[in-house]
Amino acid sequence: MFAMSKLAPWTLPALLFGAALLAQESDPAAVPGPNEVEPLVAATEAAEAVPGPDAVERIGGVEAPRIRRGADAADGFDLPEYLKIDNEGGKIFGDPKTHVTFEGPVKISGDNGLEAFADRAVLDFQDKTVTLSGDVSIYQGDVLQRGKRAVYHYEQNRMETDGMRASYDPILLEAGKFTWERRGERDVLVGRDAGITTHDHENPAYWVRSTETRIYPEEKIIFENLKFYVGETPVFWFPYLAQPLDSELGYHFLPGAKTAWGPYLLNTYGIMLGGSGEDDIALGQYEEPWLLSRWHFDIRGRRGLGAGVDLADIHSDRNDEITGLSLYYAHDLDPEFSRSGQTRTFSSPDRYKALLRHREHLEHLEPNADWRLDANLNYYSDEHYLEDFEEDIYRTNPAPDNTLGLYRRTDGSLLSFLGRYQLNDFYRADSRLPEVAFDLSRKPFLDSPILHQGTFSVGYYGERASDITKSSIIDPLSRMTLGMSGTAALLGELTGYERQLAEQMVSLPLSDPRREDLRQQLVHSDYGRLHTYQQFSAPMMVGEVLSLTPRAGLGYTRYLDVDDPGDDFGRPILHLGLEASMKFSREINDYRNHDLGIDRLLHVFQPYVNWSYIDTDDYSIGDPAVDRLTETTRPRPLDPSRYTAIDEMKSWNVVRMGMRNRLITHRDDQSFDWLFMDTYIDAFAENPEGDESWSNLYNDLHWRPLPWMRANLETQFPITEGAGFTELATSTTFMPSELFNFSLGYRWLNGHPFLPDSSRITLSTYTRLNLNWGIGTRHDYELDDGVLEYQQYTLNRDLGQWVAGLGFTARDNRLRDEYGVVLLLTLKDLPQVSLPFEFAGE
Repeated sequence: MFAMSKLAPWTLPALLFGAALLAQESDPAAVPGPNEVEPLVAATEAAEAVPGPDAVERIGGVEAPRIRRGADAADGFDLPEYLKIDNEGGKIFGDPKTHVTFEGPVKISGDNGLEAFADRAVLDFQDKTVTLSGDVSIYQGDVLQRGKRAVYHYEQNRMETDGMRASYDPILLEAGKFTWERRGERDVLVGRDAGITTHDHENPAYWVRSTETRIYPEEKIIFENLKFYVGETPVFWFPYLAQPLDSELGYHFLPGAKTAWGPYLLNTYGIMLGGSGEDDIALGQYEEPWLLSRWHFDIRGRRGLGAGVDLADIHSDRNDEITGLSLYYAHDLDPEFSRSGQTRTFSSPDRYKALLRHREHLEHLEPNADWRLDANLNYYSDEHYLEDFEEDIYRTNPAPDNTLGLYRRTDGSLLSFLGRYQLNDFYRADSRLPEVAFDLSRKPFLDSPILHQGTFSVGYYGERASDITKSSIIDPLSRMTLGMSGTAALLGELTGYERQLAEQMVSLPLSDPRREDLRQQLVHSDYGRLHTYQQFSAPMMVGEVLSLTPRAGLGYTRYLDVDDPGDDFGRPILHLGLEASMKFSREINDYRNHDLGIDRLLHVFQPYVNWSYIDTDDYSIGDPAVDRLTETTRPRPLDPSRYTAIDEMKSWNVVRMGMRNRLITHRDDQSFDWLFMDTYIDAFAENPEGDESWSNLYNDLHWRPLPWMRANLETQFPITEGAGFTELATSTTFMPSELFNFSLGYRWLNGHPFLPDSSRITLSTYTRLNLNWGIGTRHDYELDDGVLEYQQYTLNRDLGQWVAGLGFTARDNRLRDEYGVVLLLTLKDLPQVSLPFEFAGE
């Protein structure tokens, strides 16, 4: 764009004046006098004096010498490699001592990527300027400026533009006066009485205006006396703002209101720290900065004030699980308030967190291996912190892990040293102090067709109950001081593994010594464990359609120091398996259906059988267990190498039979799965989790006919009366017209031994009323108890490059309702530029 500021200030005058001098030396008679107005045709003869065919460029439509660095220039000049001026055969006239005019259209190109176009260019030797006029366009990289007039002051190394509009994709700029200035080592675009927008329209819907706007390309934008206008109406004012061109930097604020917080305003300011050669502390400018810092100051009507900081190394891997160091403190005005309505005894107003989630690559330890050090430490003030302040994390991970790990990874193996700790004594957590594991991926064994894979681990393991569980439930159960009704009430507070142990404990006589073993498992268990499993397989083809893969594996698990050295025991593991499949296909080349996205079809049918046999000493309640089964509706894996519940492994003899159907079409010059369906069932000669001889019949279907239509369907139901449970889960996304789309989901679960029954509908819709207005809704309805759990209604307004929204949310937690107000104003087409105009609420 305005990259002429990057050219040496003498570039244009030296080039033109040098061409005139060469012309005089070749034929003085052809050079016009000071008062004559003639084309500088003598440049043609001057070109003949320049050696080499590659050393010429065009000036005024004729051949002229290329001015090289340090050649044919005044003393002290350091010219660019070359500068090309082309006026497409138009006139060049004037006085080389005062000014030279190029009639256009004129194009000026520099070796730094600059391209400038104008109807006319005038070089003034006295004012030391180059004036571009007419239809002026200046390009460099992503930057474009257009207008009627621009002046380049080549000695001051700055560009001056009056009344021009600029574009720094996707930002459009407008100012009474723009100048390119050199400040230190940076080129800066400065606009006085300037405005910026992303609405590429003759009359933009909004402007951000300031008395002075300074744009540092690819770095930041600085506003002084900033005002935000919607149309002609100012809606926001800020005295000073330095906004980096990075979504994580600069100032962001989120206003809103919800029941758990009351009205709130969340403020964040991100700056870069670290590095060397500090340049400007206020603007966060350093040489090679590496530390991203995001500072928080929040105001919540119900919860009070909160403040904190997030620090992250930008060179490390960063995602939701690797966020760096986070510190936060809030003085809670109402710590006993519960979103769910359940009574709390917690009353401390001091709420805080300290998190370290960091990954450090140890790049120079070994040339052919990737070493890394991972830290995932999460310390909270109380068990309700996530529920009150970080609802999104609480929904998916209410009890975060605390681990330190050192890992070595190669193409075929993974070595890990892992430590897991209970930093928060209000969560039940397992500990590994430490665990060393070595895993080998599947690969040929001794260059044979037999494949080998295996795992080995050794560690000292334990599990700690939460203080609340120990004090209010486990100790009363161990003493049995409660009546039957009291015992039932306490058991009702437990779930999963804890409930299984407690029920087993209650069922035993008071004098039974196994009661103490079970109580110890509930409260505090420690043991050593050594585990290994090695598996061999040999994939082969029989004929052209039958694929066979026999498998055999051996493993052993040893438990040490469970209660005392005399209680050591081990479990051997023997695995035999065979997987067989056949594949048939048929082409349907004459079928096309544009409405359903079909361009020919290939039907692939694959029946398969997978037999798996395990022989081991079965797990029983009271045995040490950290790696256990979790409650789920899906079938367990039949491959022991994928079976992570090491401590709860039991003998089994299972045959899984099924068939896969796949319809493949041709789309975007490649194969595309139009429909996929997998139907299968397990037959048990020995069932590890029940007495049934047959599992549910499973059916998984995925349909992707068009970009605006897709559907998933997962079903399972028992085939024998009185056995198993029933589940149906389906989801559909459909856009029947450009004005309306919806997503519908339904899940029905009935008769599961551990998970509660459910019949749940989720519906989301969006309706465009016209080009600018739209209405969105979302509803979650639990039919099992007739509760509309969640409602959301939004009214959206398209402002061109902006979207404004106003909405309402309501959540029924059965004991207490929650409400929220949503206010949204955000950019659509500016993902890489984070401007301070984003509003949201819950």
